[in-house]
Amino acid sequence: MGTLLYARDPLLHGLVPRLVGLAPDRRELVPQEHRDDLPVTLVSGRHGMGGTAVLDALDQAYRGRIPLGRVDAARIEQARWSGSAAANTSAVVEIMERLVCELAPAVPGGARIRFSRLLPGLFAVSSWHRGDEEEQALARGRIARLLVACGLGRSAEGGDGGGTDWTYDVSERLADPQQRQHDLAPVTEAVVQQYFARHTRTRAERFVQSWYHDRSSGSEDGESALIRLSLRFHQGGDFQDVVERTLTAAFLEDLADAYGRWQRVNRTPRPMILLDDTHTEAGRRLLGLLLDHRAESGTAVRDSLVVVATRRGGAASLYPDATTRELPELTHVSGWKRNVASSPSAGVLMVPLTPLSRSDLLLMLDPAQGPLPRHLPSALHSLTRGHPLGSRVLCEAVVRAGGEGAVEPGALLDLPAGEGRTAGEVLLEALIPQPQLRAHLVPLALARDRAAAHALSAVAVPGDGGLPAGGLPTAALYLEEEHWTDGAEDGPDGGEAEGGAGAGFVTDPFLRALLVHEARRVCAVAEPGRRWADLHGVLKEHHRERGAGHEPDVLRHTLALGDAEPVVGALTEYFGDWPADRWLNALPYVAAAPRPPSEEWTDDRVEIARGAHDLRYADADDIHRSVNRLLHALWYLSETYAEPLDDLYDDIGSELAFLSMRHTSGRAVLNEAARSWPAAVREHRPWPTTRPEYGRGLLRGEE
Repeated sequence: MGTLLYARDPLLHGLVPRLVGLAPDRRELVPQEHRDDLPVTLVSGRHGMGGTAVLDALDQAYRGRIPLGRVDAARIEQARWSGSAAANTSAVVEIMERLVCELAPAVPGGARIRFSRLLPGLFAVSSWHRGDEEEQALARGRIARLLVACGLGRSAEGGDGGGTDWTYDVSERLADPQQRQHDLAPVTEAVVQQYFARHTRTRAERFVQSWYHDRSSGSEDGESALIRLSLRFHQGGDFQDVVERTLTAAFLEDLADAYGRWQRVNRTPRPMILLDDTHTEAGRRLLGLLLDHRAESGTAVRDSLVVVATRRGGAASLYPDATTRELPELTHVSGWKRNVASSPSAGVLMVPLTPLSRSDLLLMLDPAQGPLPRHLPSALHSLTRGHPLGSRVLCEAVVRAGGEGAVEPGALLDLPAGEGRTAGEVLLEALIPQPQLRAHLVPLALARDRAAAHALSAVAVPGDGGLPAGGLPTAALYLEEEHWTDGAEDGPDGGEAEGGAGAGFVTDPFLRALLVHEARRVCAVAEPGRRWADLHGVLKEHHRERGAGHEPDVLRHTLALGDAEPVVGALTEYFGDWPADRWLNALPYVAAAPRPPSEEWTDDRVEIARGAHDLRYADADDIHRSVNRLLHALWYLSETYAEPLDDLYDDIGSELAFLSMRHTSGRAVLNEAARSWPAAVREHRPWPTTRPEYGRGLLRGEE
């Protein structure tokens, strides 16, 4: 199936083959699931989770073997608004046209699908106002493509498939000079009459006209119903809604005819459509129409169309009656059943795409020729959190570099990824395609919340190398629309509860790691106001001004500047003044500060954690030295690439046990931390804390 997809077999070799009735990689029929009513399989996940890759694999496996159509709703939507005639187009009609052009041609061993109902409807709504050359050009192109795809016109070698002649002949029918220049109805009448005259036999013509007659409540003949269909389409709004529902019904009923009783008895593989990016308006609209038609109580004949769609983010509120199944549950049976007969959303089988496991990453690294660090798979997984695109790009970079020498886990994002770019740059460009938006988000990723991000954008003004006006709202909206946010809300003051770490302005750990790494990379050549020290200096002062409760934030940004001594001094002071649980909750948040750029700082955290620098603090007391060692151990081990050092894990417990004997009231709390933290840090689990606002503060992944 081409490029390997990891952890997606339940979809690619389980569910979809059972729905289609054909194995993806061999000529073998598969017992079909859901004989009378098929679900819409909706694959959901964040950007880069592999939804499009799943459709690519299905396309490659079934293209040319079954009737198959594929549409990217996002591209349809973008193309629809790119021209001045956008107001007279419909995303649904554009999608229908593309699906017909891909589904209609015959496949080996099969017959051409005749869209007897849908074609006259598409021709009718493609009618143009007399004298409008742009509308006529759009109609000419659509008609030409449909004629060729459905075997009714010349191939592409003959020009435009006969579209020019077809529309010219319509114009010849409109030679009456008494007709008004911008009339639509005469054009539609000529289009409908010419379609029936050229492309239907008498019996078929009666059947199609009867179908449209019945859809119009029997108030007019079929030809008049098609003319009214076109007029309503061009009116837009609610009128266009009725037209799109009629075209959807025609599409599905034509497919039901193509896969009739004889095909069911012979277990002929079903046709399939692949719909990408259905979180867009165009995608939601088409899925809604398909689901509505299937849920209609009066639908006598069920269509046999397999629909596999993707969308960004979840959709529980949009499809409240959907059935949700995890990938492993789909291996042998879908588990889907229409649980609410009248609910359109009950026709959805939701399949969330889950992150890859460390075992999947091990398989990705198998082709590497040279020796790799023993903890590299864990470092990769901690960085990417199993994000499929990130895992693939980084593993491929490791495999390429593996044969040329050792791969440093701390430099994964700096590995070359082709065309003179690093893996980090390639991933950021893929996940945030707009250059200006990337530039906005790089500094904002250092902020804890929206208030802190606002402080950055307010100080870094245009002309000073900073954020343009409107950069913050644009960045925040992008994160929400692309589902990079977990929906955490700010507190009453625009921040969170006392000292709470939150998840950052950029809440997704992997995306935040990429942006922080980029901030570190470009700081040396950045303009004043956007250098590493400038950005953290602004944030440090911002939190200092916010006052009580923001002490951990001040210390975190101080540590990010590489200035550990005042941080140790403050933590030592707070150890004597604060309750032990408050101190313990602040410590991991402070210790998760992003490290400074290597050009500005020497990383000796491991040596300090082991006590190698204790002699430098001869005048300090035992608590100060213990806090210094503990902070540097936690700071180093919070890195995604940190080498698992058993002595450091043990030292964390020893330092906390030592401190428990010296706190005035927190011996029990500190003793519990001494027992539980070493294992939690070793296993990359959240460190047990007693106050949730700090507990959320453990930020790993800031590579």
